[in-house]
Formats: sequence, C-alpha cells, structure tokens
Amino acid sequence: MWNWIAESSEPLNVLLNGAMLVVWALYFQLLLNGYRRSRSSKILINRANGHSLDTKCVVTNMSTEAVYIEGIIVETFSKNDEESLTCSLTDRGGSINPYETSEEEDGYQGPLGSGKSVALGSYRKIIEHALRQGEWDISHLHRLTLTVVATYGPEDRPVAAQREYHLVERAGRHVLCSDTVTTRQIRSVSERRKIEQQIQEEVGAESTTGE
Repeated sequence: MWNWIAESSEPLNVLLNGAMLVVWALYFQLLLNGYRRSRSSKILINRANGHSLDTKCVVTNMSTEAVYIEGIIVETFSKNDEESLTCSLTDRGGSINPYETSEEEDGYQGPLGSGKSVALGSYRKIIEHALRQGEWDISHLHRLTLTVVATYGPEDRPVAAQREYHLVERAGRHVLCSDTVTTRQIRSVSERRKIEQQIQEEVGAESTTGE
C-alpha cells in the first residue's frame, strides 16, 4: 500500500489541493453571504392581528443597523387594475417615535432602530387617506400596495420593502388578504431608482403645495 501511495503521490496531491480549494471556496462563499446579509436591509410590513381593516399596520426593522424611514407610498387599484391611485402618507405631518405607538396624524418619517417596530395606524385610515386622492369609495378598491422607503447606512441608494393586499368582502365586511406571508424586499437597481424618483416627486409636490 505504501508503494502505491508513493507511486500515486502526484495525483493524490492534485486531488488534495483540489479538495482544499473547494473547502476554501465554500468558506469564502459563507463569509460573502454573511457580509451581504449584514449590509442588506430587511423591513417587514405586517398586520398587528386579524384581517379586518381596523387592524394596525406595523413596520418592523429587522436590519442589523437602524434605518431612516423617508416615506411610505400607497398604491390602490380598481378591479382588473383598470385604474390606480398613488399617494404618500408622509404629507400627513408629524414624525415617528420608534419607541412609542404612533398616532394617526403621524407622517411616518424618522429613524427606526434595529429590531424596533412602529404602528402606522389602521389600514382603514390608510385606505381612506389614499382614496381621498380620487373620486373613489371603498367598494371601488380591489388591491392595495404599501411600499416603505428608507435610508440604510451601508447603501447609497434608498432601500425599500413592499407588501400587497387584496380587499375581499366576507360576511358583509371587507377584510385584507395577502398572497404572501413575507414582505418583498426590493433589491433591483431599476426598481429602487424608480421608487427614489417617486419619493422625489412627492417631496416636490408637497413643497409646491406648501408655498
């Protein structure tokens, strides 16, 4: 056997070097994934409890660092997505205190520490605010999308998270249903650029209105 090992030393060295290379590549991949996770934001949008419109909308920062919420975009869609309304909740004035439950008039801007949550008010209030942008009533509404836009330390461009709900009528009352159990983290450069432009347009519109 020793003779065979001596004779096969060169092929064995190649195999061992290859195995070590694979191990180091896997180790490097684990380090890279950990680094990416530490730099990536994770913002959750959830219902406080239940499915009714009166339940509170809660935003939680699960990133490793604090985020600064720049604004929240609300998009409402009619049946078959024939019509849509887009507005910002930021124009309602005020600022969030991440250590207390926010009031309905809060404008949803401010810092939110890692692991902290803030209530944005009830979905009913959010929907009513959105529908005031057009001549809609709640029966016209079919789908609702909430997008939280924030600044995150390691990122140069604003980060964003999005949650979609369908408005369904059950037992004579409207309830919120979601096709997903998690919040979609918006990662692509094109989507983030589009959202950044939306926020800039909202700021410009608010400045014009205030003059």
